[in-house]
Amino acid sequence: MGELVNLKRFKKRSEREQSANKAEANRARFGRSKAERAADEQRALLNQMAEAQKWAGEQLWHVKEGIDALPGQISELKDAIAARDEDLQKMRDEVKGLYVETSSLRQQLEELKADIGGVNANVSGFRTFSGFFIAVMILLLAVIFIMTIRR
Repeated sequence: MGELVNLKRFKKRSEREQSANKAEANRARFGRSKAERAADEQRALLNQMAEAQKWAGEQLWHVKEGIDALPGQISELKDAIAARDEDLQKMRDEVKGLYVETSSLRQQLEELKADIGGVNANVSGFRTFSGFFIAVMILLLAVIFIMTIRR
């Protein structure tokens, strides 16, 4: 007769052999061990960190350039503000001059109104006088006409 075999042990042994065969096939297929994959992951992480440091260095360089440019920009802005303030002061002075000029023009207008009022009074007086003069002339003509007719 044959040998007695424990089926559980036989099954476990055959599963281990299959697993070992599959692992060997995968190693042959993919060609890398766990240690090699871990080393590759570490290299990838280091490369990623190096890229991040490079990017951070570039960003710091850009920020430094921006900071170095700030004094010049501040100076330009101060000059622009000073020029604007100077223009504003000139405009204010011009407005003051226009106000003074407007005031003198108003005063001249008031004087002209007073002169026009005087001229109106004179013209009114002249009209009245000329009306009386014409009336007197007509009366004299009538008197002369009547005297010539009576003779």
